[in-house]
Amino acid sequence: MIRLAQIDDLEGIMSVIKDAQLRMKEAHMTQWQNNYPNPKVITKDIEDKSLYVYTKDGDIIGTMSVFSYDSVYDHIEGTWLNQNPYIVIHRIALASSVLGQNKTKEMINFAFNHFNIKDIRIDTHPKNTPMIKTLERLGFVYCGIVYVTTDTDALRLAYHKHII
Repeated sequence: MIRLAQIDDLEGIMSVIKDAQLRMKEAHMTQWQNNYPNPKVITKDIEDKSLYVYTKDGDIIGTMSVFSYDSVYDHIEGTWLNQNPYIVIHRIALASSVLGQNKTKEMINFAFNHFNIKDIRIDTHPKNTPMIKTLERLGFVYCGIVYVTTDTDALRLAYHKHII
């Protein structure tokens, strides 16, 4: 089940994020290795009603923050598929125990349906091969490069999916 996160979910959310951070570190990625995302960022997402959790048998197995806009996406070295209204997914992560079970696909499909929107934009680190492969498999199109403000290693590959 995917639902809006509550403040008492913080420990479970951080557990999933720490799991993802460890996988990134082991893969020699710099993404999420600078104490980001941290409990303060996640708490703000929860308070803003932007963070969703995927639960299974009462345990949090996935998390994503969904926004209606990100100013970082105003400046792309490339071209978005269109200029339609869109949502942005950030800080998407899964517990290692559910990797390979299409949970990312389920979370993204939830976002399309829940927000009744036709366009999602998302970015990832160039060395985050698992996410790049997932996005491509799910029909996201590489559109160019954006620069995030949450990391000193700021270059990110920008993807966009439009459904008809």
